[in-house]
Amino acid sequence: MPQKILGLDISSDSVTAVQVRGGARGYHVTACAHVMIEEAGGLGEALKALLEQLSPEADTCISSIPGEHVSYRNLRMPFRDKKKIRQTFVFELETMVPFPVEDVLADSIIVERSDQSEILAASVKQAYISEYLTQLQTFAVDPEVLDIRGVPTVAYLLSQEGIPDEGLFLDIGLKRSTMILHLNRRIALVRTFPFNGSAIVRHPGTQAAEQIEFCLKSFCTEVQNTIHAFGCQAVKPVRPERIFVTGSGSLYPDTDNLLNRFLELPVERVDLARHPGIHMDENIARGWNPALMDNALALAVREARQGLGFNFRKDRFEVTKQYSVYKKEIRKAAAFLIVVLCLLAFNLGVDYHFLNKRYTSLDRQITEVFKQTLPDVKRIVDPVHQLQVKINEIKKSALSLPGLSTNRNVLDLLRDISLRVPESADVHMTRIVVDPNAVLIKGETDTFNTVDSIKKGLEPSDHFRAVTISSANLDRSGDRVRFEIKLDRAKQ
Repeated sequence: MPQKILGLDISSDSVTAVQVRGGARGYHVTACAHVMIEEAGGLGEALKALLEQLSPEADTCISSIPGEHVSYRNLRMPFRDKKKIRQTFVFELETMVPFPVEDVLADSIIVERSDQSEILAASVKQAYISEYLTQLQTFAVDPEVLDIRGVPTVAYLLSQEGIPDEGLFLDIGLKRSTMILHLNRRIALVRTFPFNGSAIVRHPGTQAAEQIEFCLKSFCTEVQNTIHAFGCQAVKPVRPERIFVTGSGSLYPDTDNLLNRFLELPVERVDLARHPGIHMDENIARGWNPALMDNALALAVREARQGLGFNFRKDRFEVTKQYSVYKKEIRKAAAFLIVVLCLLAFNLGVDYHFLNKRYTSLDRQITEVFKQTLPDVKRIVDPVHQLQVKINEIKKSALSLPGLSTNRNVLDLLRDISLRVPESADVHMTRIVVDPNAVLIKGETDTFNTVDSIKKGLEPSDHFRAVTISSANLDRSGDRVRFEIKLDRAKQ
């Protein structure tokens, strides 16, 4: 659903536009305008005045052409497939139109789909469509859909609850009036008649009552004759249950009573804005006139999908999607993308700053450890690598000691002793002597019991065959115990 849609309704006597904004709750009317063509000085001037009043900001436009420029035919096709019907119905029209079929643009809607499908075909001269679109495009208006005036209004009514399956829609204008018959909730017949209804708008007083009554009676007679002829041709009864009326003619207060008297059917005025899917602000509602604006509103809320009505934007007049249609959305998406990229860049910058700070701190700590471990080395290039080289040198030198095999070096002995001395022991090693036969450990601790626990911790080692406490005495202060432990090395 486009965000903003402009419905542009053009009749023989006026132009009307309604702009809506689509949303999850339906459509919201944001602007509307109505201009009489004669008063403006022609269609071009009327369009100019209309657009100046409206200041449209729509993403797309849906318009209609007056019904008097369209030729209608009710056809029967020997199949029910929609695609086949659309591909072949033009050939059926070839013998029915008074001009070459290649000069016309045709579309159709399905009235009844069965083995013998009934369709309503509509055709219009391509030259008229070309001239019509050129005039609209002069004012930067390029409708995506070009329907027939009044058809979208009926289609919208049929989508609502409470509408009878069979009914008659009458759009009474000043110069032309249109009837649309729907059967089984499908549009079955469209016809447009000349109509002299200027007295309805210009002279609605009692002096014009007889003229208005005469015009409406003549119109109703034509409607009755048309419905009768259609019923005879279709060989089925046609009994509309209700009349739906709109247009300038319905502005006359007694129109409902006259139509009811002449056609003997209940009459209901069309007001699409009353339906729950349509919303408008109070300032719009004050200037809203359903009789003049419902057709434009129906265009604005008409979906652009094929099959919902007629559409003469086809073949060489088909709309080509251009960048300009989506430029607002593209700009919004680009702005959103730029914001996301900026936030991502900022996040990466912050991460890099803290990682670099952490790296510098760790590098400083490694250098300090290196200096404490190897204070004699003055030139520090790669402390980790230099320490690894030094460790390897120590390992090699340990292997060269007498009595040590490649499997039992000094580092292994020291590691084993370190692991077997209890972690909780308060002990300080002052001297460790390693020779091929024994290891001598001197140190100090807190109690004699700690000396015994150290001895017991070293005895299970497979590096030593015997562990002996050579001496254990209190120091001069009497607070510490000096000890000496001899570890006889196991034979390799």
